[in-house]
Amino acid sequence: MFLDHDKLQFPLVLRSWVEGDFFYPSGMNGKKKLSKYFKDEKLSLIQKSKVLLLCSNEDVVWVVGMRPDARFLATSNTKHILNVNVVHATD
Repeated sequence: MFLDHDKLQFPLVLRSWVEGDFFYPSGMNGKKKLSKYFKDEKLSLIQKSKVLLLCSNEDVVWVVGMRPDARFLATSNTKHILNVNVVHATD
């Protein structure tokens, strides 16, 4: 995923979601609470507990492996790009 480096505040933090978290999902209009997003995605309680968020300050940048926040995505006007990837370890 390509993010606009200049829109981020470092350090970025990887954390679990908490009640009240929201983001601006790419491809959708406006903001959405993560609890509503998870319900729309039909995630079970166990699945929700495993979701990680990449955050810049208090802002959710990416629901890891699912959907980024549109505010932080790189655009044609982006001068500095941060490429973020998820690497899954296998047993």
